[in-house]
Amino acid sequence: MSVRRLYCESPTCPKVTFAEQVPGLTVRYQRRTPQLQHLVEAVGVVLAGRGGARMLRILNITLSRCTVLSQLMRVPLPPLETPRVPGVDDFALYGGTYGTLLVDATTWLPLTLWEGHDAEQLSHWLREHPGVEVACRDGSLTYRQGITAGAPDATQVSDRFHLWQGLSRRVQDIASTTAVAWPQHCHQTGRPIPYRSRRPPGTPRRTPGPGATPEGCSRPCMI
Repeated sequence: MSVRRLYCESPTCPKVTFAEQVPGLTVRYQRRTPQLQHLVEAVGVVLAGRGGARMLRILNITLSRCTVLSQLMRVPLPPLETPRVPGVDDFALYGGTYGTLLVDATTWLPLTLWEGHDAEQLSHWLREHPGVEVACRDGSLTYRQGITAGAPDATQVSDRFHLWQGLSRRVQDIASTTAVAWPQHCHQTGRPIPYRSRRPPGTPRRTPGPGATPEGCSRPCMI
């Protein structure tokens, strides 16, 4: 199928010549058909620049990685739908500069990000996007205040990462402030012997007689 090249007979026409537009085949200011453009965009979304250019070369479509990326940037973003369970967390950029990332906790897709990690920006976003039922956050006071101000009816929870992080910190705090005694083991049964308190200073050590069985052990063993 050929596309005709037409011209305008009006001397005041600034275009002079123009190409015939065929629905479903040609698009104004476009060198590729809609089907080919859709293929380039789909490959760019999946494989980005270098990988997309290699895949298109296999399909006999020669495009550079820069062209694939430029076509990818032209793809319109899908409309933003307010998630039922958003997740918010901060990240460090450089030095003392931080940013805030907001994602959909159900699909793990990013929603938006902004510089800083203050409560006012989070509460402003939540007020503009009503419908949040559960808000997933870390243990910081800043995000708790932002969620309370922007979505007061939402239930605030923590995800698995921050739960494990908080639990590990709690265990480290307990281990650093509490004397930890490792139980001894019975060589014959392999079962641990309950920890016994240390002997007072100056008290001689008592050696059990032959055939003695430590507490928690069913067989005589050497101590």
